[in-house]
Amino acid sequence: MEFKAAIGLEIHVALKTKSKMFSAAPNYFSHEPNTHVTVYDMAHPGTMPTVNAEAVRHGIRLAHALHMDIDPLLRFDRKCYFYPDSPKGFQITQQFHPLGRGGFIEIECEDGSKKTIGLKRLHLEEDACKMFHRVEDTLLDYNRAGVPLVEIVSLPELSSGREAARFVEAIRHLVVYALASDGKMEDGSLRCDVNVSIAPRESDALGTKVEIKNLNSLRNIERAIDQEILRQSELLRQGMPIEGQTRRYDEASGSTKLMRSKAEAADYRYVPEANIVPIRLSEAFIAKAIEECPELYERKRERYLKLGISAKDADVILYDVAMAQYFDKVLACGAPTKAATVLFNVEVQASLHKMGKSIVEFPLEPKRLAELASLQEQGYPHQAVVQAFHYLLEHPKSTLEEAQLALSLTPPTQDEEGVLELVRQTLDENPRSIADYKAGKDRAMGFLVGKAIQAAKGRYGPSDIAKAMKEELGKK
Repeated sequence: MEFKAAIGLEIHVALKTKSKMFSAAPNYFSHEPNTHVTVYDMAHPGTMPTVNAEAVRHGIRLAHALHMDIDPLLRFDRKCYFYPDSPKGFQITQQFHPLGRGGFIEIECEDGSKKTIGLKRLHLEEDACKMFHRVEDTLLDYNRAGVPLVEIVSLPELSSGREAARFVEAIRHLVVYALASDGKMEDGSLRCDVNVSIAPRESDALGTKVEIKNLNSLRNIERAIDQEILRQSELLRQGMPIEGQTRRYDEASGSTKLMRSKAEAADYRYVPEANIVPIRLSEAFIAKAIEECPELYERKRERYLKLGISAKDADVILYDVAMAQYFDKVLACGAPTKAATVLFNVEVQASLHKMGKSIVEFPLEPKRLAELASLQEQGYPHQAVVQAFHYLLEHPKSTLEEAQLALSLTPPTQDEEGVLELVRQTLDENPRSIADYKAGKDRAMGFLVGKAIQAAKGRYGPSDIAKAMKEELGKK
């Protein structure tokens, strides 16, 4: 019997704000435990929550980008449970009145087609503290307690581990480029719970749902789902029922492990949060939050492709939001797109890797890289531009003119006779390459042009040499 899977995701995203969701405690990573806390975070009697306006703005931007209906009446609820990660004995969330409802996101399938995945809701809530389990005891770090989160819940419209991983990647691109979160799964800034059910392929009904908790990498999401589909399929083929369970993914064995049965699940007794009155968000507040959203990943990628940047090069630039911001500044300085892309994706990336630095620490200003890219447009050989690049990298306070003087770089001349003489000499020295070209081997042309450029030593522009070479070969 063949089965089909129905997969829904619940994605928790830690928001980038200066303070926590309901307190003034700082919201940034610290290696020193229990230092970013206030009396409210520790649930001291008489302390009251205050809603973080910036977290609400982030939620509005994300809901809008996901094509959701935004509720202008902000309301919160209590999720009541007793556990050491929550000193209050409850979590403040939005169970009954989420900030955003409906919506969708598109993912790219393996064949290049697009698939639309429906969304159920987006709501704001606070994170719990971090627990460190040891053999003899458990340590609690309340720095994370109260960190603002958005939870994005999809409809069960995904059908494989690969699709789910691409869904999460699309959400990560969205929250990172909206500057709502750093999206670092390895640090817990983006976490994912997965709901998997399978049913006979011809059936319209959904099977029994099994939840897999706290997946923190795209690879683990894909593997966990595929393994869970396999586990459930084998049970059904043996005539055994699927039980509602909460499971976890074990990387060592590559399989999911039972945590608890759904029959043991807690009753959270949701009630309205009495200490936060409903807040009416004005149309102006919502509109301003949306207007201030930066250019998002998909729109930026589309713009790059329209500029003539290849999909492969665009993906390299867009891998890191700070990279894309730097590259946009280079283009804004008037750099020619093609030359700027080559310099950025080859020389800049290689230099960053060698230095072990991020683009934020890169010593060259975007304006300087734009000037170097313009040199290539002026006809300077690529190698000469690369020499100037590395000189400026070692002397970041120097001007381009100083680099040219130090390296004895002179502008290529427009000496047509000189170019022609060089090309003819190159052809005379490489008769076999001429024969290869005439035999249809296009690589021979590139070889001959390269030889001529090398012999020119910067005297003539590469485009002039290539043009003359094509004309002379046509006469052979």
